[in-house]
This record gives sequence, C-alpha cells and structure tokens, in this order.
Amino acid sequence: MAKYNTHTDIPEDLLKHYLSQEVIAVDTELHGLQLYRDEICLVQICDDDSNVCLVKPEAQKCPNLQALMANSEVLKVFHFALTDVAFFRTSLGITVTPFCCTKVMSKLVRTYTDSHGLKDLTLELLGMKLEKEQQQTDWSRTDLTDQQLHYAAKDVLHLVKIYRKLKSMQEKRGNLSTGASIVDLNEKAQAVLPTLVELVISGYGDSDRGWQTSVFSH
Repeated sequence: MAKYNTHTDIPEDLLKHYLSQEVIAVDTELHGLQLYRDEICLVQICDDDSNVCLVKPEAQKCPNLQALMANSEVLKVFHFALTDVAFFRTSLGITVTPFCCTKVMSKLVRTYTDSHGLKDLTLELLGMKLEKEQQQTDWSRTDLTDQQLHYAAKDVLHLVKIYRKLKSMQEKRGNLSTGASIVDLNEKAQAVLPTLVELVISGYGDSDRGWQTSVFSH
C-alpha cells in the first residue's frame, strides 16, 4: 500500500508542476453534505503522472490551493462537481474555474446503464476495483489513518484517465437524430454547472437536501 501524507497547502514545487498541466483531478472529503454547516476536511489532487497531494486545510487560508483552483489554464476534473465546487465556495471561499464533471460525461455517453458512480466507471473503463469501505468515516479527525488517506488518494488517482476515456467515447459516438453531437451536448451541460452551483449556494435548492432546484420546473 502506498504511503500518503497530508499538507496544510500544496507544496510550492508541486503547485508549479500542477500549473503546467492541462488537466488535474480533484476530490474532497467532507464533514457531511449540508452547505454552511459542514466543511471540507480534505482535498485530493492528482495529475496524469499519478502525483497525488492531500491537503488538509487549517484555519488559515490555502493560497497555493486557491491559486490552482482559480487558474484558468488548468481544467479541474471532479466526479460529482456540483457538490465539491459548492463546498469549495462555502467552506474555503474558493471559486473553482474551469471545471468539468465526469458523472455528467458518463450520463451523456453511457446511456446503456444507470450505473454512473466512480466505482462503476473505474471497473468498466479501467478494469480496476475501487474499494469504498472508508467512504462513511470521520474525515474531521486530525490523525487520519493510512487506510483513510489511501482511500482518499484512490478517488483521484485514476480520474484523469477516466476523463480521457469518457472524452474518447463521446468523440466516437455519432450524432443523435437531432443532429447534435454528444461532444457539443457535453460542453453545454458542463457550462451549466457553474450556474447550478450559484443557485444551490444561494438557497434555491429545494429538494434532495438542497442539491436540486425546481427553478426550471414548470
């Protein structure tokens, strides 16, 4: 089992490396899922070369983390971006841009299944089993166990590869009967996410514990 350590911010040398990448994977571990009550306990970052950084924010700001999340040249890939990006705003005061969501990508192109979890994608696209035993655990503790850190790292370790696999699947898919391509629809769907984040953190989420909004309903 690989050994992982936490940092209070991204180390300078690793920040410089991440800023040179086109795409990085990002995930968070939380106290819970209630905005303005719960907070980010851990931020996981990884690049194409499996360089993992685990940031455990303390009371002070994380300037390097903020610089990376706000850098317009680096695409931040999340698996369920709405939750993570919303918590970056409410918990750390960080606006993430640009970003995309692999769950949205999966739902658009993998229409042959209802299974769009990270575990499902990892198994189908990479042939690897992703363990989830540590998912429901106390991430607020100061002494995170090796098992927790290993679990957290695994959630981003292969996410860039999954993003690229889904992107390739979208590019190979032919146009729909409407003439629209999955690639174009994905770009438009991803472009909606920042607005959904704004609606949710502004209190317009009125179902699914505040994560879904009826603003666009009839």
